[in-house]
Amino acid sequence: MKALTRTLMVSAAAGAVALSLGATGASAKIYKLTAGSSHPPIVPWVAAIKEHVVPQSVARLKALGNGDSIQWTEAYAGALYNFKNTLEGVENGLADIGWVGTLWEPVKMPLMNVTFYAPFATGNVKHLIEIGQDLHKNIPAMHKSWDKHNQVMLGVQVVDTYNLITKFPVKSVADLKGKKLYTPGAVSNWLKNTGAVGINGGLPVYYNGIKTGLADGGIVINTGMFPFKIHEVAPYVTKVDLGGPISGALTMNKDTWNSLPPHLQDIFKKLGDEYSDIHSDTVQQKADLFLKLMAKQGATISEFPAAERRKWAGMLPNIAKDWVDANEAKGIPAKAVMKAFMDGVRKRGGTPVRAWDEGL
Repeated sequence: MKALTRTLMVSAAAGAVALSLGATGASAKIYKLTAGSSHPPIVPWVAAIKEHVVPQSVARLKALGNGDSIQWTEAYAGALYNFKNTLEGVENGLADIGWVGTLWEPVKMPLMNVTFYAPFATGNVKHLIEIGQDLHKNIPAMHKSWDKHNQVMLGVQVVDTYNLITKFPVKSVADLKGKKLYTPGAVSNWLKNTGAVGINGGLPVYYNGIKTGLADGGIVINTGMFPFKIHEVAPYVTKVDLGGPISGALTMNKDTWNSLPPHLQDIFKKLGDEYSDIHSDTVQQKADLFLKLMAKQGATISEFPAAERRKWAGMLPNIAKDWVDANEAKGIPAKAVMKAFMDGVRKRGGTPVRAWDEGL
């Protein structure tokens, strides 16, 4: 049944391009495309799709003057699939183009999760975008992983650095012992040896989960805390700077991609690069603004002591080596990706708290 469902969905994606006898001539075409996301446009990486990719694709195709046009169906905020199914949503053609959150796919998309196995490395969003682009440019296995899931990667997506948002004040790592914290995907690895328990989840479920006592807080980005009002139920925000990850990408279903003419593919290639630049600019601006707004609305904002931050990084098991070894055993070049990531951080002036690439 699953195989049949996938076949039907892929067929739907392949048929996303419809021919139309338009008023401008018999050869004019209408391309019917669907944009999707599990998250709403209040987050920067989805807003960039709705506010830039979609309208600009329409405008740039129209500007070519051949009479072709795009008709978009936009389905954000989980209208087509939830946060656990973003990869399959585009892979199977539920969406022709969409944001894929690879942070929930550590098994299917291991190389895209490199940053989640190197916490405390960097929170600089611009550097993360550049490093993510370099990884795809220099390591063929990065693009091959998307190809395996019937997708073309258009633009790398990152978020601001992860911090703590909790029901209780946090002044040391010891304060986390016995607490239940939301940790998306592989972020749960960052709690190893701390005594805290990670609960996998996505931003849309955090508010109710914390309110009802399912969790005591979470490791969350500022750009997620404020829009989803998590500070209303967990009023303590602790600036830990655990690191900003490469957490996904803007992708297009490969069947849809192959059905598009070269000039339209070129438009989407350029829009993919712009998507990365635009949302990364917005991410940092929003992260700073939202912190101020949460404070204004009653949240307690505090800095995590530098000594405790070093202690946290040092007490973690060697999650980078474990990740590298497990993937290398499967023939996946995780070592090259981890080294390239860490080199990319240092090349740009970053000072990782822990050298995750040592001893690999």
